[in-house]
Amino acid sequence: MIVGGGVWYAASRGDDDGGKDKTAAKPRDDGAGPAYEKPKEKVPADPKAYFKGSAPQPDVPKGGSYSTWQIKGSWLTDKIYAKASVDHITGLDAGTGKDVWKLPKRGMSCAGSTNMGKGNIAVVVVQATRQDENGARMPCTQVMAFDVDNGKKLWTKSVAVGYQKEKIAFNQATISGDTVAVGGLYGGAAFDLRTGKLLWKPKPGERCRDIGYSGDADRLVAIRGCGEIGTERYQVEVLDPATGKPKWSYKLPEGVNTPSVVSNRPVVLALDSGEVSASGATDVFSLDERGKLRTKIALTDGRYMHQCGTQSIIQDCRGITAGNDKLYVATARRDDKKFLSTNDIVSFSLATGKPTGERIEGGDNYPVFPIRMDGGNLLVYRSAPYTQVVSFDGRTKKQTVLLDAGASAGLLPLRSELLYTNGKLYLSNDLVAYSGSQGKKPTMVYGFAAK
Repeated sequence: MIVGGGVWYAASRGDDDGGKDKTAAKPRDDGAGPAYEKPKEKVPADPKAYFKGSAPQPDVPKGGSYSTWQIKGSWLTDKIYAKASVDHITGLDAGTGKDVWKLPKRGMSCAGSTNMGKGNIAVVVVQATRQDENGARMPCTQVMAFDVDNGKKLWTKSVAVGYQKEKIAFNQATISGDTVAVGGLYGGAAFDLRTGKLLWKPKPGERCRDIGYSGDADRLVAIRGCGEIGTERYQVEVLDPATGKPKWSYKLPEGVNTPSVVSNRPVVLALDSGEVSASGATDVFSLDERGKLRTKIALTDGRYMHQCGTQSIIQDCRGITAGNDKLYVATARRDDKKFLSTNDIVSFSLATGKPTGERIEGGDNYPVFPIRMDGGNLLVYRSAPYTQVVSFDGRTKKQTVLLDAGASAGLLPLRSELLYTNGKLYLSNDLVAYSGSQGKKPTMVYGFAAK
């Protein structure tokens, strides 16, 4: 059960008004977000796509505590697909899958920005060193910005609090306008996108701290944790990306866990109402543009096929997205009439919390999975026996095939970094494991594109 009530905690980043609600200028009271937007993805004359190759899992360092290795971060433009690996980031020609550039990094990557900034600048959070003098794995404390188009590093920064020498570890990164924001259990920091200039960082003795951010072109949403780690009370804030000043705040009820941001506008949160669940999200909160609760949606564990970060990864929900004032979520798989696996995508109203009656059916042996919104259209991934990307019109309900590959990807979308742009589809792992076997290595990346 979710328990309400409680007190506001004092905000930081220079805010001293006790954390009272703050209202942005001329908000939209309905909270519905932008009106139906024109999609950007073009409908091809021929959706036929071809397998552009795969990359095997890289060698993971042997021994110590390196049985698993985080390789988070992948980015896709019209020209380049970039993917973090064990000790480097590789840029591939998005159309052919051939290597274009390679950017070294010192260790594993604990986070990669889920978006790119102006000029296709991306950010990754990496280890400064792999291990200490005792062989223990080191946290990811370095924030590195680079140009996805050419693989050139722009800057690398780290942050300490007060007079401490130890650097803060981060496990999440996003970009909003000209601001890079990174978060973790011990607080958040922000930098200028192009120069790396520090904009804000945690303050010594803070009771509340930014554990993560979700950003887009003009909005930055923060999740703050107040109190001792493990027993935090959470609140969500919409920030000015340039200064970190909150425009409004909403305190989440006591007892919730693992809050994640599904949508920035309107603000939609996925969270666990109590104990941490397998999916990381048993409930969804829909907020309006004044920071008030519109409705709640229950996602009973086991009935849906979604996955949200369970370790304070704020912008990492898969199988669930929001648009057209609706929440779209994949249902759990079931056997179809031919005893093959299938499922559907259903939607709920973000105004009332009730099911809309919409249903995107996977069909015989074609499970469906929501990728992201494309304006007012929902991009859908269909897997098995062959890979497809379909655009679902949010107004007419018409389905249009954007990509149709004559092969299947060997990675599950729920466990993958899945990217689609302009007729190009890439799936990749974000975690690899050491294997002493000398046999064939597992595949890390699958790519498909038109000729």
